[in-house]
Amino acid sequence: MTSHNGYALEIVTVEEVAHSQVLRKPAKPVSFPLSSTDLQLIAAMKGKLYELGGVGLAAPQVNRAKQIIAIYIPEEAALLRNNVRTYPMHIMINPNYQGIEEKGFIHDFEGCYSVSSKAGKVPRYSQISLHYQDENGQAHTSTESGFYARVLQHEIDHLNGTLIIDRLTPDCVQGSVQEMMALRRKELSDEQKAAFDLVISKKFKK
Repeated sequence: MTSHNGYALEIVTVEEVAHSQVLRKPAKPVSFPLSSTDLQLIAAMKGKLYELGGVGLAAPQVNRAKQIIAIYIPEEAALLRNNVRTYPMHIMINPNYQGIEEKGFIHDFEGCYSVSSKAGKVPRYSQISLHYQDENGQAHTSTESGFYARVLQHEIDHLNGTLIIDRLTPDCVQGSVQEMMALRRKELSDEQKAAFDLVISKKFKK
């Protein structure tokens, strides 16, 4: 268990019976102004996401049933897909989205820190209407698309008790994490494979 500023966070998985409940129940809305506990949690979630080297983290994944997500898309993550922009670390509170049906769905690889048994090509809306509050309580509404929209859908799903294993229908490409990592790597360019290997080596050192 890693401590961030004295605040210890541990990733929980659905395979752990003792922790599965927090991943399966809707998270609680957060009120403003933020409490000292919420501020501590947010700071610790940022630190944890940097540590993990992932692109998103939801509070239920660290055993906190609150509607808070952290998003961070660094250059090394953006390189693994085409036409993906980077995003600095940022927090969304009480977020929700509506899929824009007419824009259709896209299947793409996803894994999840809270699902150790399976990964696959998850169907997601290609474009969404997003609503959330920032750390100051300011409300935001925007239309998002592409990989960023995928990450948002994944993390907001966590706040509603939904996991990738619920989104993977029988017709989806799916399998063990190791199988899907190998398949994912096969689809990359040589340059992307080098970046992929670097990212994976960092993850397995953690």
